[in-house]
Amino acid sequence: MMFKNRKLAGIYKIEHNTGMYYIGMSVDIFGRWSSHYHTIKLKKHSSVAFMELWNATIATEWTFSVLEVCSLSEFRYTNKLVGKASVQPFRSHLLRREKWQMSQHSITYALNKANKHFQK
Repeated sequence: MMFKNRKLAGIYKIEHNTGMYYIGMSVDIFGRWSSHYHTIKLKKHSSVAFMELWNATIATEWTFSVLEVCSLSEFRYTNKLVGKASVQPFRSHLLRREKWQMSQHSITYALNKANKHFQK
């Protein structure tokens, strides 16, 4: 089965080998990774701490992992939504899952711009 041009939605983690990490969510995780990379290289990333650490290290010191996959079709089916009516609720669902994932990690090593979703 081919998955060419399919988007993977969910929660991801970009982690440096020191333990510092960035957690994010996207409806297109791999497209979002590309966006992170380009904004870091342009020195315009929203998380200055993430950008500075990335630029001070080498790429092989980082790992990219998918923490959670969220299926839009399953979300639509479960919530009885169709078409564009499902877009904003799905993004809200991803944001809730991102906040939950953040609450499972230590704020001490977080590189996210706003640490308000991390809990102690």
